[in-house]
Amino acid sequence: MIDYGLLASMIMAFGFPALWARRWALQGFDPPVGFVDAVLGAAAAGLVAGRLSTLALDDPRSLGRVADMLVIRSGVEFWPGVVVAAAIAAWSGRRAGVPPVARLAALAPLAMVGYAAFEGSCVFRDGCYGPVSPFGLRPAGLSTTMLPIGLLMAVAVVGGAALLHHRGLRAGGAPAVIVLGAVLVVASVRAVASFWLPTVGDVLTRQHRTSLAVAAGAALLLALRVTVRIRPSVKASRS
Repeated sequence: MIDYGLLASMIMAFGFPALWARRWALQGFDPPVGFVDAVLGAAAAGLVAGRLSTLALDDPRSLGRVADMLVIRSGVEFWPGVVVAAAIAAWSGRRAGVPPVARLAALAPLAMVGYAAFEGSCVFRDGCYGPVSPFGLRPAGLSTTMLPIGLLMAVAVVGGAALLHHRGLRAGGAPAVIVLGAVLVVASVRAVASFWLPTVGDVLTRQHRTSLAVAAGAALLLALRVTVRIRPSVKASRS
């Protein structure tokens, strides 16, 4: 049976950034390579890695059952998938003679738009959940109106992507700062949103804890990276 809601989400996750790339041209790619061409292989590998990670953590015995592995709806670990996808994208850049971090920086803002499109397409899946609110959307099967956290996540991530794209266009925009900034924005949005998304029990979910840890790590690395760039500038101005 075809999961049309998930299919619509995947089409939007690739289609929106592909269209957006007409305004935010990909740097370091030779025409006619587009966004989908650049990320499809890495995204597929990341999806497989994320699904295998979920199975390994929740039910290692199901790793040998193909039917269980294909049920994407039952869970995909987000950050392990991102790590694998980023590693493959960086490797492809190195093969093309492009610095790996520069390749990731070129893809990061559009990849964020794709992630935002996936979160915003919650209306096509099970509905956009959140806290009960007099204003919002009513997920299928419920009688209460909820604040659509998925749509708010999409807006926040697109805003972060726009800021990072603008910084990347500026002279001297450091690719490492763009990449770390993208990780920080997505992890922070996921971590904050998870406080309002429905969960079973009062304990933070594994996905929530992971996003909190990734956000903290990205913030620390970004602060160190910015500090290192500032110190040489201060020394040069004094001399």
